[in-house]
Amino acid sequence: MKDIKNLIKKYNSFALFCHISPDADALGSMNALRLVLKKLNKKVYAYCDGEVAKNLQFLDIVLEENEKHIQQVDACIMLDCNNSDRVGKYKDFYDNAKVKAVIDHHQESNYVFDYKLIDVTSPSTADILYELIKTLNITINSQIAVNLYAGLSSDTGGFIHANTTSLSHKHAYELLNYNFDLAEVNYQMFKYKGSEYLYFYKTALRNTKSYLNDQVYVTFFNVRSYEKFKDICENPIAFSFLEGIDGNEIRVKILEKQKDEFYISFRSNKYANVCNVARALGGGGHIKASGCVMSHILFKDMLSQILQECEKELKPQ
Repeated sequence: MKDIKNLIKKYNSFALFCHISPDADALGSMNALRLVLKKLNKKVYAYCDGEVAKNLQFLDIVLEENEKHIQQVDACIMLDCNNSDRVGKYKDFYDNAKVKAVIDHHQESNYVFDYKLIDVTSPSTADILYELIKTLNITINSQIAVNLYAGLSSDTGGFIHANTTSLSHKHAYELLNYNFDLAEVNYQMFKYKGSEYLYFYKTALRNTKSYLNDQVYVTFFNVRSYEKFKDICENPIAFSFLEGIDGNEIRVKILEKQKDEFYISFRSNKYANVCNVARALGGGGHIKASGCVMSHILFKDMLSQILQECEKELKPQ
């Protein structure tokens, strides 16, 4: 944390990045840091290879389109991921940055950073960032607080996931003192569904199949279906309807965002380490929530590889 503080003090301009298919922790952490750096009179630009889901627009996230700024800033900071592959179309920009830094809570990769703050025991990047912000000479306002709260509450599933800690509750308690609308935040993050969700669920259920004695569920959206339900597909909560089904351990979501380019996310219910699955396929993440991207491969071959890696993480029935 001391190194990251020195980084912020030393440099005057920054480009921030979060991972593809961003969730509330990625976007909330990046936007909170953007707001903090602006308070410190720094130039800052935020980039994300992905769209802000409709239910997260209350965070007032500002994304930069002009890529020239990346080459001009003093330092680049990656949040909620620790490998340049995870920033999508901005990978080459980040790889060529003058100074590379990271703030994250995922299992570490072999990527080399100049400045690094990674705590794999933390339930969210927002938790780590909040501890950092408290050491800086700024006044936290409600806008910073709501972005941090969204991040830490999202990655703990509203404080019900196994990664929830007493520190998460402590942080939530402190952030609530900044007077944002908690009921509205929780509604948008965990309850909101447009009427189009009814049609989305019909498609999702029709496109869901079970494998390995019902221990693995796979939901697939091809290009046409993805384009039709794009906003919903980018909301991780939308696929929670498969959680907790008896006998199921791993859930796989496959989104064909472009022809023959598949974005895959893995979730486990109790014990399976889906980070091992994602890493074997070129991605990464957490033990119970991970992802990867596969392209230029036949669907049947991709599915075979996915099931082969999933099977390694399943206990014999």
